Amino acid sequence: MLVSRIEVAATDLEANREALARADAKLSRAEHRSAMLQHLRAGLDAAALRAEARYEAARRTLNDAAAQAFIDAGAGSLDPTILGAVLDAGSFDEIDDRVIYSSSIAQGAIDLANTVAARKARLDERSRFVNAILRKRTAADADLEDARAVKLAAVQAQESAIAALDSARRDAVSLIGRLRNRLDGLDALDVSRLGDALQGAEHVTYGRWAGLFLRVIGAPVCRDNLVAIVSWQVAESTQAAWNPLATTHRMDGSTDFNGVGVQNYLSLAQGLQATKETIENGWDVYRYGAIVGSLRACDRAVRTASAINASSWCYGCVDGQYVLNIVPEVDADLQSYAAL
Repeated sequence: MLVSRIEVAATDLEANREALARADAKLSRAEHRSAMLQHLRAGLDAAALRAEARYEAARRTLNDAAAQAFIDAGAGSLDPTILGAVLDAGSFDEIDDRVIYSSSIAQGAIDLANTVAARKARLDERSRFVNAILRKRTAADADLEDARAVKLAAVQAQESAIAALDSARRDAVSLIGRLRNRLDGLDALDVSRLGDALQGAEHVTYGRWAGLFLRVIGAPVCRDNLVAIVSWQVAESTQAAWNPLATTHRMDGSTDFNGVGVQNYLSLAQGLQATKETIENGWDVYRYGAIVGSLRACDRAVRTASAINASSWCYGCVDGQYVLNIVPEVDADLQSYAAL
């Protein structure tokens, strides 16, 4: 019954992790599109303002030129009706259809009228672009809100799945402790079934993997280091083959365990090497070197867990308590956790 409960909880957690990864990707795309449209709209708004200013300046120039031509030509040469036609015209063709110019205003009015018309056309075009962007921005904002809602639901579902697995795992550890005290030992098959439920078929116990990994990175196999590494494995709770820390580092022949690229490895040795290479590749940029430094110094488990939490391995996970929240449990019963 307990084994089945752990299996269901572990499967649900993995499914929710993938759902959360998809929700993160959707939200990221929606945020990017919204920001891009906002930037584009701001640019178009500014361009429209500049175009409107140029248009108004051209209109004023045309009005001034026409008025001056009227004054220069005299009232008898260009009556108010003709002047109005010039001022209202949008292009040379329009003017040509409606008035006959006096030589004093013809070419200037034609050029200015065409300038006004061209600038008005550009202004209208920009206005259409702005309106189109406004419509797309409205749709993008709706998509963004939807993506946020999906992300929130995924986070809540994952929290529930984590809580269910944590509860089942604590019950398993409690059972192991009781059996050990009662029988002065523990049937390996029973423990391995619990381990399989937590880690999948291709694995060694948390304790054995921790000891091997510490040797691979040149760190002592002291109790605090075992507590830290076992806690790290428990925090990941993955069933990926030979990959208890859920690295995505690809190796020859490795395959995807899930949609976010966590790898299934071909052997224990390959999994250990892949994890070592992951650490080395992110020594400075991802702050993985600080983890190894703490392990090599055999710092207190909580200090090593703090270094893991501060790195990019799962930065911000579990409300910033990633691995830290597991250390007290493992420290209280390292023997039972190490046997899983």
